[in-house]
Amino acid sequence: MNEILSNEEIDTLLQMFRSEGAAIEESVSAPEPTMVPMEAPDGRVISPVDLLKPNRLGREQLRGIERYFESAGKMLSATISDKLRLDTRCDCVAVEQQRFSTWLEQLPGPVAIYVLQLEPFRLPALLTVSTSLLYGAVDRILGGSGRVTKVPKDFTAAEHTVAEALVAPCLDRICEALGEVVQLKWGISNRFCNPSLAQILPSQDVVVSAYFQAAGDFLIGDLRLVLPFVSLEPLLDRFTRDSVSQLEPGAMQQRLADNVRSMNVDLSVNLGESRIRLAQLLQLQPGDVIPLATRFGQPAVVPVMGRPKFTAHLGRIGNRLGIRVADVMGQ
Repeated sequence: MNEILSNEEIDTLLQMFRSEGAAIEESVSAPEPTMVPMEAPDGRVISPVDLLKPNRLGREQLRGIERYFESAGKMLSATISDKLRLDTRCDCVAVEQQRFSTWLEQLPGPVAIYVLQLEPFRLPALLTVSTSLLYGAVDRILGGSGRVTKVPKDFTAAEHTVAEALVAPCLDRICEALGEVVQLKWGISNRFCNPSLAQILPSQDVVVSAYFQAAGDFLIGDLRLVLPFVSLEPLLDRFTRDSVSQLEPGAMQQRLADNVRSMNVDLSVNLGESRIRLAQLLQLQPGDVIPLATRFGQPAVVPVMGRPKFTAHLGRIGNRLGIRVADVMGQ
């Protein structure tokens, strides 16, 4: 926690609650109570703490976590499309911090729920997948069209096994996206479709939930990952760390050069240019000669990716034409 109250400060807050109970009840019912610092009897200023709101993450920390899950969403798009042989887009549309009880109340149904063990995290996590998406994926994996009109309330053991052909690589991609922060090893300890069985954490525990929305031609659904805040708390500094901006100038030059050297580029040779009228162009026949502005023996221009880069002389390499670079043109 960013701030821990002393016993004296807690006693002071409780005393104020008892003496001003009516005023507090009115403020709770207000839409947006204004929180202002309070002065204790001994003159110290006490910062107000809203015990009802799970504000454990700062704006920068939450934004840092969002960046990693947005990256996971892009990887999920490719994975789902590959597994289902269907063009599917998956986006991370929300990352929220909330009480676990609040998350359970908002849990849409019907859903397939997976209880996860994410080593080295001590507490379990949850992954939920819309049954409409998952059942369509099962049908697609088994060779069907994926178009389902009726979705069962629960899955059989065989259907769960087939569904994990999609769930498993999705978990791989999520762990891969978080690999820069923590190396996670996932395992499924339980799976079910009854939301009442999802109470794996105390109701008042704060969790961080990532909401992914997947949509294809006819498949649509969502995936939701729930992580206990206490598991992420020791890693918050890593989420806000900008690995690129902290590097020394030029530190990425060699890595960039190694990646760029293997890229293919288009190289062509311009023997010369000429301007003619459209009427002349339409009258051209085989055997007609078009005079060029380039003199005989003058170096040809060699564009690279459409931009002039070299001048060169024409030549021959065995039975093939070639060029000899004469000069590098100015940038």
